[in-house]
Amino acid sequence: MEGGNIRIVSLLLIILMISGCLTTTFQGDYYDPYQFIESHEHFVGEVVKVVDGDTVWVRCENGSLYKIRILGIDTPEINHRNNPYEYYTYDGTPITNTTHLKLWGYRAKEYVENKLKGKEVIVVFDRMSPKRDRYNRYLAYIFVDGRDLGEDLIINGYARVYYSQFELLERYLEYEKYAKEHRIGMWNYSNT
Repeated sequence: MEGGNIRIVSLLLIILMISGCLTTTFQGDYYDPYQFIESHEHFVGEVVKVVDGDTVWVRCENGSLYKIRILGIDTPEINHRNNPYEYYTYDGTPITNTTHLKLWGYRAKEYVENKLKGKEVIVVFDRMSPKRDRYNRYLAYIFVDGRDLGEDLIINGYARVYYSQFELLERYLEYEKYAKEHRIGMWNYSNT
């Protein structure tokens, strides 16, 4: 009887996930975000502008403004042309429809606006990555409500991993693999 109940519960969970009433979440290896933040150089500020899905302006308590490029991720472009050979599905197929990519660029920006606009965030610098990029933007993780925004963007299919040297690279790659494998967000795509 117990085996039958387990099968029924499993079947109900599958039906709920398929119907959209229950979403799956990737847990990955657990790490304590607060311990991660405290062990790294960081500052607190308020998001005053969302440029796109991976770039925001943060104002510190002292009034200083910082343009932050979220470390380790890349969302589709909304102000420039997308390169279809930067986004590959789980089976290795490039997403060649640039209209699809631009749409997901706008969705990524909207997601970030909903998560961050006017909120207090913690900007965390990585020990392995440079502090600034070639455009003089600061490269950092953004934490809001105890969550890593880059991680959320990848898991929910709004971003790909921007392959470079940073501490959470392996973790992010696992999230991206999960999102692609489950066709989440922009990864729910077919060239046909």
